[in-house]
Amino acid sequence: MAGVGPAPILFNEFFQMFMRCMPPNGWPVNSKIAVGNSGGPDSTCLLFLLNMLLTDLRSKAMARQSIPTSVVSLSVNHNLQETSQLMAARSASNAEAMGVEHLTLDIPWGTPPFSAKPVAGQPVEQVAREARYHVVFNGMTHTGAHSVAFGHHADDQVETSLMRLARGTTELGAGGMRRCRRWGMGTGDVEGGLGWVGHHGLNRWIVRPLLEVRKDRILATCEEHQLDYVNDPTNFQPEITLRNAIRKMLTLQEEGKDMVIFISDAYPASLTITQSALSGLPQHIASSLDKIKVAAADLQDTPMDLTGGIHQLHGAVKVLSSRLEDVDNEVTFHLKNLTLPSPPSTLILSSHALPAVVDPTVRLAFVLRVMRYVSFHPWGSMRADGNRRRTSIQRIIDTLWQFDGAPPFTAGGGVLWQPAIFSAKKRLRVGTQCLGRQLQPGERFAWMASRLPAVPYHVLDTATLPPKLDVDVTERLATAINRGNPSLEVLFDCRFLVRFDLSQVPEELVDALRKYQETGVNVRIRPHTKFYWPKVVLRQPSCPDTIHATLLDDGQIGTFGRAPWVSMEYIRLLDAT
Repeated sequence: MAGVGPAPILFNEFFQMFMRCMPPNGWPVNSKIAVGNSGGPDSTCLLFLLNMLLTDLRSKAMARQSIPTSVVSLSVNHNLQETSQLMAARSASNAEAMGVEHLTLDIPWGTPPFSAKPVAGQPVEQVAREARYHVVFNGMTHTGAHSVAFGHHADDQVETSLMRLARGTTELGAGGMRRCRRWGMGTGDVEGGLGWVGHHGLNRWIVRPLLEVRKDRILATCEEHQLDYVNDPTNFQPEITLRNAIRKMLTLQEEGKDMVIFISDAYPASLTITQSALSGLPQHIASSLDKIKVAAADLQDTPMDLTGGIHQLHGAVKVLSSRLEDVDNEVTFHLKNLTLPSPPSTLILSSHALPAVVDPTVRLAFVLRVMRYVSFHPWGSMRADGNRRRTSIQRIIDTLWQFDGAPPFTAGGGVLWQPAIFSAKKRLRVGTQCLGRQLQPGERFAWMASRLPAVPYHVLDTATLPPKLDVDVTERLATAINRGNPSLEVLFDCRFLVRFDLSQVPEELVDALRKYQETGVNVRIRPHTKFYWPKVVLRQPSCPDTIHATLLDDGQIGTFGRAPWVSMEYIRLLDAT
């Protein structure tokens, strides 16, 4: 008697999967969700299920629930392979057959901010990924989508976990992709550059409803509903990408083919694949496969046994993913208990309460969360996490959790760590003056995390600063005023959102800005105070600078008696995602 095949995904089941991906503040009312549609089985299945779900809920007048009300299909034409046009066309036809709005996004290689089309020998996978995410975000903006859903599934999750192990990730990284995460500010530091999305990315989400579903169930769903799709032939060529090589390796191991055991001092009881099984791989891919085998066996709490193939790894990766969620929750709990009232853009942590955080993994996640909050690098980028360099992060942990204090230091991420003495009634003391000092009643030792200064505070007003710290907004203001725009938003130092209410701009300044090239008027955002808070400065020929707005210690805006046409908000987040 033949065995029962994998079951297709039921609609009620998918509804639960989808709701587990809901952003922390819920789905916005009347929002639209995009689906990254490649034309393959995973995204075709996801688009079908999501469209059917939203259609069914609308028909039952259940749209009052916090769910998106419509879906849009986005496909990317990389134009890197002969099949690119075919897959883009299949994506469009599938969406049309389902009655779903569709947009095909072509990557304009060679047109800034996109590089020239990558060729053999270049890191094609990374370049294509950055370009793909850039145009997908633009597609979300164009169609008004609040979130984008990707068809990543449980098999992809295993592959991602192993890829991260090859890069030397911690247990946190081995947990793989999250079901729901913010887009973030992007991968680039240059406004308008490839990967840059700025503050808009803090309110956009990536969701993966199928993340715990195995590939065979997705294929069964496509078969059950007679969904037409196309397979990307490059997904099965192990010499092209590390992901493909991992996929091939796991298939071979599951089938028990071409496996040998070897014992060595460096890699005891490790597994390797014979030359005949995966021959002709580039050296960097072959080397990464060897690193995976060692790192998978070395995971402390949940070692991963590669010998049984991908199906045996599902459970281990699911445990790691669950562990990641538990760590996130524990870090959130400790931050609430440890954080003291802090000046804007800083975080003050009570030293005497830090020993309550015992788990090394939680300590690691705790430090990374604080760095991401304080850093001037784009929120969500690896640079904001100090590139997750193990030695640097461990130095921070060792210093913060010691009991005898330490002088100010930095260990990456653009974050300065300083000892502090906190008192609810007296002024805050920060820096070396706190070392060796006896506490007075009502005082406690603490650590302050703040932005790493670019130049010493005493020369801040006269020093030449990088463009991101000396932002000329004159042209943008003039253009917005001439167009009749009601407001203008400017991200300053990847930390503050400065808003200009153009209906409140003083009339004399409006007139000067309309002719700024003639009048020489210049409006800039520059930092002030040792924490690099923003101030809006007006410069005019033969006149001293005039400060129009500045952030004050209590987080309020000082406008010096002028109309409140400028507001400022610190927008970094302490959230895990």
